[in-house]
Amino acid sequence: MFNITFDDATFVVQNRSTALPLSPLTNPYHHMFFANGFVYMPDSWEPYPSISQPNVAMVLPFGAPLLKSIPFAGSLLPGEFGAGPRAAVSAYWFNAHSGYFGCALNGITPCTLRISGYRYDPVGKKEVLAAEQTVSIPACPLYIGCKLMRVDFNEGFTGLSGIQFNAYTGVLNVPQVFMMDSLGMEWWNNTCEAGILRIGHR
Repeated sequence: MFNITFDDATFVVQNRSTALPLSPLTNPYHHMFFANGFVYMPDSWEPYPSISQPNVAMVLPFGAPLLKSIPFAGSLLPGEFGAGPRAAVSAYWFNAHSGYFGCALNGITPCTLRISGYRYDPVGKKEVLAAEQTVSIPACPLYIGCKLMRVDFNEGFTGLSGIQFNAYTGVLNVPQVFMMDSLGMEWWNNTCEAGILRIGHR
């Protein structure tokens, strides 16, 4: 088991003229590749205290074109991270167990978080949808006393090559900026060969 906490990434502000210290993740991070739009920031700059200090991740559904593109990010779906260009290699497949989430731009009504798990299909040589789960994230009125909500993923989120998160307003189905932290995961392939391969590559 391991947690992705976004706390050990090297913090670099890409645009010093911005009011928020956003920094895109650098691929790969903990052997995972992240789509454009994934950034991390100190929790002091947003309303949700991190589960593990000091950073939380933020996913920007519209902001990706404004950020510096990161290597291989274009090979993933919006809001997805996972094995990316190594999707065919089982050493980088994983089981996803849980995470903490909060909506960033919706302080009045709940938002809907859609979680989609993908597995690599060696016959079709592409990722296919293997699991899906939808949860409601409660609103944080006036952004006072906000807490990230723990979400436990269902049993279908195993042997994945990628996992995708998208948040929407509960009524209008408009994409939302959202936060995430402390994703509980484990490697699907725990053989010695797979471990040695991961050790030899970022």
